[in-house]
Amino acid sequence: MKKVPVLPAIAAWAALALTVLGSAGCALYQMERELPEKYAEFLSEVRYLITNAERKTFLSTPDSGKDAFIEDFWARRDPDPDTSDNEVRSEYYARIAQANEMFRRDAVKGWLTDRGRIYVLYGPPDEKRVPMLAETSGRNCLEIWYYKGFPIQFLDEMCTGNFRQVTFDLAPLKELSLNQPPAPLGPDGSRPGEPGRRPAQPVSRTRGARAVLDFSAELRSTVRRADRMEGMLRLEIPFRLIWFKSEGGRFLTTFTVFVRVRDEEKKTVWEKTFSAEANYDETEIHKRDGDVHVIEIPIYVIQEDALARLAAGTPTVEVKLTNQTGSEDVEKSVEWK
Repeated sequence: MKKVPVLPAIAAWAALALTVLGSAGCALYQMERELPEKYAEFLSEVRYLITNAERKTFLSTPDSGKDAFIEDFWARRDPDPDTSDNEVRSEYYARIAQANEMFRRDAVKGWLTDRGRIYVLYGPPDEKRVPMLAETSGRNCLEIWYYKGFPIQFLDEMCTGNFRQVTFDLAPLKELSLNQPPAPLGPDGSRPGEPGRRPAQPVSRTRGARAVLDFSAELRSTVRRADRMEGMLRLEIPFRLIWFKSEGGRFLTTFTVFVRVRDEEKKTVWEKTFSAEANYDETEIHKRDGDVHVIEIPIYVIQEDALARLAAGTPTVEVKLTNQTGSEDVEKSVEWK
């Protein structure tokens, strides 16, 4: 049997693959060029939301079926199918209009600029800072937008109004974006709100969906004597629910934990406030996305009268956790058994 050199064979297969992929890409490009005006306008307008698979499907769909595709496209992103308004669509187009007005001095349409894109996807920032030239060495102009404490920087090197986004890792803001995964079609092709279709994820009218801070709490007794009670309170906070701020390539936040111990009659016998920092690099953040951040807090009671009151029943430990980045807080209580 004749042997075929390995490297030339691999090169031949690679060339064939590139040819096939190139042909597919050229075909899609040609389809896009030949789109009727209203469909070309739709494809341009939804560039920040449409997936690659959806784009290919739309281009491959005959013109007679494109209106149904557009209807399904927005229905799959409707956060509340029971209302007449599609909140995501309304918010998306409202932000495009606002971005065109706010950033109209740029060379292109406002919503197509870097600042416009961020505005459309994430809405107005909670805070905008424009450092003085002296703070930026006098060589460029800088804008910093803050969303829940997370900064996005835009740099205009020539101070001509042409700001470019220079903060590229926006993973901490993914839940804020209007660009959420669309709900899948049901087996029968039904749309949101119809039988066989789950509703889309809820999305805020102004800022987009985001997860709410939460934690689990467990209290373990370590010392229980007539003259002293000690316990270790363990809090577990899912990483996906934590808002961080980015500084020097690291993701940081500070938690404030207020702990109060009450006796069976709900009277306070001990309370204290703790501060705990979370500090991770980008690699750790991505690796631990499904993990939890742990805070352990020692609790101790040594006052004689307080010990007597605690011994008379089952004490309750109340916990209030606050994330200083975003100022979210949540309260829970556990029994001290």
